[in-house]
Parts: sequence; structure tokens; C-alpha cells
Amino acid sequence: MDILAMLARGALAGLGVAMPLGAIGVLLLGEGISRGFRRGAPAAVAVGVIDTLYSAAAVLFGAVAAPVIGGWGSWPAVIGGGVLVGIATLGLWRLAARPAADGPAPEPAGSGWQRFVLFLGLTAVNPATLVYFAAITVGLTGRLGTTATASAFVIGVGLASVSWQLVVVGTGAILRHRITERARRLSVLAGNLVVAGLGVAMLVGALR
Repeated sequence: MDILAMLARGALAGLGVAMPLGAIGVLLLGEGISRGFRRGAPAAVAVGVIDTLYSAAAVLFGAVAAPVIGGWGSWPAVIGGGVLVGIATLGLWRLAARPAADGPAPEPAGSGWQRFVLFLGLTAVNPATLVYFAAITVGLTGRLGTTATASAFVIGVGLASVSWQLVVVGTGAILRHRITERARRLSVLAGNLVVAGLGVAMLVGALR
């Protein structure tokens, strides 16, 4: 019973970090629109893998890791914000380089494995996820005392996170076949502007 309860707690924790539609969520939606579900799925799995690894690190080292991450100051936000702005700029450049009259906007470059590695890195540069899980595990002190319950918590996080990220990509894939080319280009434009805005906000907040 403790294992099932911890699995459920892990799933709730995973959904808690995965469901808010931040920059990564917008990018995953764009993956589904531009690449379809099958080719966009590796990006979703990569995000879930990082959530799982961060939750495992929090279970093992949370009490020590959170202060260390806090000691890094603004550098994680600076790096993450810069990466997001760079990705948005590249996306806007690719969109502008291909006029609508020439056919559909090109899908993001790279194989499934390359997209997996890209999203692995994008998610990893946000150590706030580790702090989030560290805070949760501190509240569960005493209930994660065995390997079985700790493993159940981490598995719950991973299953919930990967499932939700796949839902986001799947939503984009559904839209891919239901919207016009003009609407698709507008969605790519809006998505990149949102990502750029989030990146700029991270940079401004870090550099104050």
C-alpha cells in the first residue's frame, strides 16, 4: 500500500511540474505541429527523462542539492534564457526564409535522436525542477525511507511526466492535420514569440 501511495504521489508531483505550459511546453506543441506525433515523441520523452532524473537526484541528494543550486545564483537563468532566445530566433529566421507561397514551413531540422538530445539539454538547463522536487521530498521525509517507496515515487514522476509531454505533442499533431498552412505558420510565429518572450523575461530577471 505504501508503494502504491508513493507511486500516486510521484505521479501528482510529475504532473505538477509538467502541466504548466512554459517554454518547453510551447516548443513541444510546435514539435507536434511541425513533425507529427511519431517524430515529435522523442522530444517529449527527453523532457520526461530529465524530470525523472531530477526527481531521483532530489530523493537521493535533495537536502544537499537545493542549497548548492541556490548558490549558483543567476547563472542557470542566464544560460536558460539565452538558449530560449537563440532557439526562438532560429525558428523565426527559418519561418521568414521560406515564404508561404513556396509550400509548408519546413519542419525542425534533425533526426529523432538529435531532437531527443536537444530537448534533453533544454530541460536540463532549468535546475528549478530539481529544487521543486527537492522541496517535495523534504515534505515526504520518513516516507521515502526504503528503496521500494523511493523507487515508486520516481517511477510515478517519470510515467506522469512522459505521459503529459506526449499529450502535448499529440495535441500539436492533431492540429497539424486540422489547420490551414497560414494558420500553421501563424502558430509557429506565435510559439516562437512566446518562447523568445519567456527567454527575455528569464534574462531580465536574472540580470537585475
